[in-house]
Amino acid sequence: MGARTDTAASPSWTLASPGRTGRDGSGPHFPAPAIGELPPLRRWRDYPVLALAAAGLWASFPDQGWWFLLVPSLALFVSALDRVGTLRATWYAAVVAAGFWLPHIEWVRVATGGWMPWVVLSLTQVIAWALWGWTVSVARVWRWTRTVWGQALVVGLTWVGIEQLRSRVPFGGFAWANVSYAQVDAPLGHLAPWGGEVLVSFATLVAAVLLRRAVSLAPAHEGDHWWGRPASLGVALVILVAPLGLSLPTAQESGSLKVGVVQGNVEIPGIETFSEPNKVTGNHVRESDRLAASGQDVDLVIWGENAADLDPRTHPATARLIADAVERVGAPTMLGFVEYQEDSRTNWVGIWYPGESQVDPVLYGKQHPVPFGEYIPWRDFISSLASQTAQVSVDMRAVDNPGYLEVRLEDGRTVPVAVGICFEVAYEPLVSEGVRMGGQLISIPTNNFHFRYSAESTQQAQMLRFRAMEFSRSAVQASTNGVSMIVRPDGSVVAASGKQEAAHLVADLPLRTSLTPAARLAEFPAWCAIVLTSLVGVGSTGALIALRRPVPHAASAGEYRS
Repeated sequence: MGARTDTAASPSWTLASPGRTGRDGSGPHFPAPAIGELPPLRRWRDYPVLALAAAGLWASFPDQGWWFLLVPSLALFVSALDRVGTLRATWYAAVVAAGFWLPHIEWVRVATGGWMPWVVLSLTQVIAWALWGWTVSVARVWRWTRTVWGQALVVGLTWVGIEQLRSRVPFGGFAWANVSYAQVDAPLGHLAPWGGEVLVSFATLVAAVLLRRAVSLAPAHEGDHWWGRPASLGVALVILVAPLGLSLPTAQESGSLKVGVVQGNVEIPGIETFSEPNKVTGNHVRESDRLAASGQDVDLVIWGENAADLDPRTHPATARLIADAVERVGAPTMLGFVEYQEDSRTNWVGIWYPGESQVDPVLYGKQHPVPFGEYIPWRDFISSLASQTAQVSVDMRAVDNPGYLEVRLEDGRTVPVAVGICFEVAYEPLVSEGVRMGGQLISIPTNNFHFRYSAESTQQAQMLRFRAMEFSRSAVQASTNGVSMIVRPDGSVVAASGKQEAAHLVADLPLRTSLTPAARLAEFPAWCAIVLTSLVGVGSTGALIALRRPVPHAASAGEYRS
């Protein structure tokens, strides 16, 4: 590598060329971190670091839920990327992604009974993280991004941009394992009402970069001063601790609501249980009767997604079972069922009122069916590759409706509810819309029978807690077989069931009407992050290509553009 240039005379926003100089050694070049091959010892020593980063990230989420490992693990991740070349940074990001995603969503294999859907879904997320690795690496072409504050800004921004992008594409995205979710029990979770997923994830990555720069064993980066390390550590600690000073209100703004959650259970194997007509419905009827027998008066009862295993509008026996149970419990009951059409099916949630023989005609239909789980994209092609597609023999269609229902209570009140079904809790815009329409409670009926004892339902419940904090709303996850959970507006858990058990939960919840900044901003921060990340990635890649392209008239002299 050529002699070090005098960076003090160069503006911080200028480009640096990729480790190449003219024959006189005076041309501009990359100061450390350099793009190029690493010594073999360093290359192999990086892999234990990558393994520790992946393991720590995995353990930060349920079922382990060791949230305090998240920032140190991200710091390790960043440390492995920020002193290697572009291709190696991309590869390292893919390695960490594979080490995280394969165990994190192992429940896909449990649900489908095959390895291909599990691996393919994991691969889409590996590609997303690899794209992030590429982006943060090529961004080092700008001098200012190699300063501690520049690196923190770029790493935080691009992580959020890629995170929000993969939450939207392909097939509507897979908004799972956003680092913000793992902060529900951490001080950083208190930022949720102020900027939602975007702000919490951004602050988490910034803190990780500052921590990495503060305790790094490597030499200081370009432009670092003697006070840079203590300053980085101090700011990181402020970011990680200061949000505790932000309150998460739980006071009533529109009275309270006493909610009962009924988890009837789906015995293993779930497919056989659902194949017996009214078996699952009967389980929920019996647990509703136990709730009624407990003597606890409730305002609203919530059953899970598909808790009615047959469409009550077309199956009179199912309708009678539900109507009698609702009458005995004496409260309107929210429940889910599936309607089958000739070549498709629709997932509905509706309200059944005491004294009525049928569900209320105003329903909520699932907007975001799960690809490969509830419908098969490109069915003819995919079916030729994987026999597991036969398990989804009829595609679920998306319904164009807002996630919002109004419940008429027995005391004369009408309570607006923001509604999503199962995986829809992961999609921030969907829940946000229901809250902005007036939803005072978030209700997520779900059916986790495919996932048995896996971490899927606890990961989903963690997202519910984040939504409660983000929108300052009480929230309920009602599952057919676990985990069901009742959450207050500050994300605290009031009651929760276990997996694969029949249970009922009761809690008095505050109803709130004020909108948090996160609810008001809606998707604006997410799209800003996506656009800015795209500009950073494309612009930096273009600048790097330009730097590496020889100047035609001086190519023989070994000169490169700067």
